[in-house]
Amino acid sequence: MTMTVSTNTPSGRLMDARRVRRLLMALLCLVALGLLFTSYTQGIHRRSDEAVSFTGIDFLLGMPEGRSAGSPHPMLLGSTAALVLALVMLIAKPDKRFWPVMLMLVAGGCLLMFRFDVCYSAKNEFSMDEDSLSFGMGWILSVGACFLGAVLAAVDAAIGAREARHKQLEAIYANTTLPGGYKERTLKEIIVRDFKKHWPVYLMILPTVIFYLVWCYGPMYGIVIAFNDYSPKKGPFGSDWVGLRWFREFFRSPFAYRTIRNTLVINFWNLLIGFPAPIILALMLNEMRNMKFKRVVQTITYMPYFISLVVLCGILVDFCSTDGVFGAIQRAMGMDPVNLLGDARYFRSVYVGSELWQKLGWDSIIFLSALAGIDQEQYEAATIDGAGKMKQVIHVTLPGIMPTIAILLILRVGSMMNVGYEKIILLYNGLTYETADVISSYVYRKGIVDADFSFSTAVNLFNSVINFALVVFANKVSAVLTETSLW
Repeated sequence: MTMTVSTNTPSGRLMDARRVRRLLMALLCLVALGLLFTSYTQGIHRRSDEAVSFTGIDFLLGMPEGRSAGSPHPMLLGSTAALVLALVMLIAKPDKRFWPVMLMLVAGGCLLMFRFDVCYSAKNEFSMDEDSLSFGMGWILSVGACFLGAVLAAVDAAIGAREARHKQLEAIYANTTLPGGYKERTLKEIIVRDFKKHWPVYLMILPTVIFYLVWCYGPMYGIVIAFNDYSPKKGPFGSDWVGLRWFREFFRSPFAYRTIRNTLVINFWNLLIGFPAPIILALMLNEMRNMKFKRVVQTITYMPYFISLVVLCGILVDFCSTDGVFGAIQRAMGMDPVNLLGDARYFRSVYVGSELWQKLGWDSIIFLSALAGIDQEQYEAATIDGAGKMKQVIHVTLPGIMPTIAILLILRVGSMMNVGYEKIILLYNGLTYETADVISSYVYRKGIVDADFSFSTAVNLFNSVINFALVVFANKVSAVLTETSLW
């Protein structure tokens, strides 16, 4: 027997309305993509004084003249990718309401950034006279299609959330065991009730919130200098705008590949070696029954973390010199002593090894705390079932601390583009730049030493955007594989 849903019923009409909204959003994505073929930019060639016109496809293929000839425009690439992903999500994942909104907003934002960049980089990058520059209907309509699609997707998401909440409330009130007069509280009522009940806790976290607002979020307006030629006299908003000039300068420089490669390689080895090592140490300490020996091991492994970074780097410099401890070991083995911090081949090994030595014990504290929260009855049940120590670790201990491992791994993956510049600049030198120079140290040299504030801000902004994307990606993967995530 086949059951069909009549379109005359309320549920049938809701499904039809949602299909219409989805179809309109898909059409808007196609319209925005199709408008790339129409006229986008017109102007006067600054050398030949002839009228020129470019479409979005020309910018995607890198056909405009000037310094950017041959290189696709990143903002149009980002907009195209966002629109294609939004279209795929609308077709393949119709139940995902959040992503179409964000992807269409990203597409529209990229198109706005495209115009901003072309307006302030037309002369050098695209060989067009800035005073004659204008944008055709193709750009205007594609921007309108993106933001209209975003509004439509947001409306669809709001209606879907309201429908889901309505069904949830119907299921709750259908429960016959509920007391008479029961009412499900709204989010506002829950917050007000919780604040009245726990107001001292809210007051305790208030200084922390103020600290982050003032010192972390407040100064974020300064990222605007990544898009202008910053002058301290004119200020962040009074300096001349230059579009994406500094981002181009970075990726065109010979240092881009070197710094990105070194940052990723060092972080990869730190993740591969430094992440599982504290887990293994915590498991070993958890199995120790001699408490005195356990405390001694914990103290010895914790101590390096409390050594000042300057002192620690001074120790490393002395130990790694030809007359240091490692030099003496090399002589005892019949080898010629090598200054490990003066040879680019050994810098990464020294850095990763010192990071492991310094943070091994401290990082294991979190895992020891997670191990303490595992129910001991699970071990007793495993012992009765005949599980040995290794099987208990595999089937009881590791699953018990897996949420902690997943959260910390997300945070570590999200900082794959970050290497603390303090330790790098204390250890590296001109001889080891090839393997030691990372993005943070490069930003330090350009921003503080060379006083190139706009360039260093642009490089650091690029670094932060990549880290944010890595956090989102790692969180999504963790949610799928372990059902544990940050949000």
